[in-house]
Amino acid sequence: MTPRKAGLTIPTRPGGRGAWDTGGVDASVIIIDWHQPALTRRAIESVLSQRVDAETEVVLVVNEADDATIASYRADHPGIVVVPEPTNSGFAGGVARGIRAASGEVLVLLNNDAVADHGFLDRGLAALAAGGPRTAAVAATAVLEGGFAPVPEGAARADDDLVAVDGRRWRRTETGGQTLVNGTGVVLDRNGNGHDRDWLRPIDAAPEHAPLFGFSGGAAFLRRDALAEVGGFDESLFMYYEDLDVAWRLRLAGYTIGAAPDAVVVHRHAASSGSDAPLVRFQSMRNRLAVTARNGSGRMLARVAARTAVRLVRDLLRPGAAQLTPAAWRRLVLEAPSVLRRARRLRRGDGHGSAVRRHVEATATTAA
Repeated sequence: MTPRKAGLTIPTRPGGRGAWDTGGVDASVIIIDWHQPALTRRAIESVLSQRVDAETEVVLVVNEADDATIASYRADHPGIVVVPEPTNSGFAGGVARGIRAASGEVLVLLNNDAVADHGFLDRGLAALAAGGPRTAAVAATAVLEGGFAPVPEGAARADDDLVAVDGRRWRRTETGGQTLVNGTGVVLDRNGNGHDRDWLRPIDAAPEHAPLFGFSGGAAFLRRDALAEVGGFDESLFMYYEDLDVAWRLRLAGYTIGAAPDAVVVHRHAASSGSDAPLVRFQSMRNRLAVTARNGSGRMLARVAARTAVRLVRDLLRPGAAQLTPAAWRRLVLEAPSVLRRARRLRRGDGHGSAVRRHVEATATTAA
């Protein structure tokens, strides 16, 4: 493969190109922007400042792009690949467009509201190489930007409180506070729910022992050939569960997903979409059903469908505590038949039998 020279010129350390000197493997860092130029520039600059033993390019996909924005990015960073997208293609669509424009054999995903720490690229690439060719991806570590303090029991809730898996709440502090982990990859439970492993763990506390199922699209390293083998990102998912879907298909194809704990990014949580916005809740509910229907066993799909139906009834009976509005539920109910038909068609094309699906779930999911 001929490297794309429009990307970064990375100085090489003494001693050669290191772990990737097996044929000149290049890495493409893909960043998706949607009306967040200040955040996106931070992310780009954090990559440009990296010193790595590989030739690297930055591919920036700009959703709902206009001429002025594209011209500004190209003027400020003439060495990066800028991909204008006139529509809002979401995260999944943006990544798919970025991959088509990229030249690297390794695809690095970085959220536009994250900053890559020193050594992020080198450490992530080294972890992927160490895993061998059957390791299709490695998940980086994301920590939350700023400091947080635990909310005292009984204190009034605030809209921006972050809630841990154990129910403990954390609140951002102006000064001091603890550094919390955003995630070290994605965990899948038996009910089809995906969540960030180590979510809201204090940085110095013992890591979670839940089996790593997949990577977060906010900070990950993927082998291009493995991703292509399983069909890439599903653009119909738009946002949320698209990374879990890819990881699930990679596991069904016999690949493993590893971790790169020392490849760290600092993430400004919910800067791009809001952590509990109505669109987030709708997309999560819809896409959990779609992804499980495509990849899961019949037993898991039945559990997801049953839990979705129960949630619908509860939301209609208790609108004050509802996850989705009646209008959102109506939309989901109307979309569900076509979502399930499409998932069934893709499932047949993937060609994995029930035994393989049950095996993946038995070895790589949690009981929660």
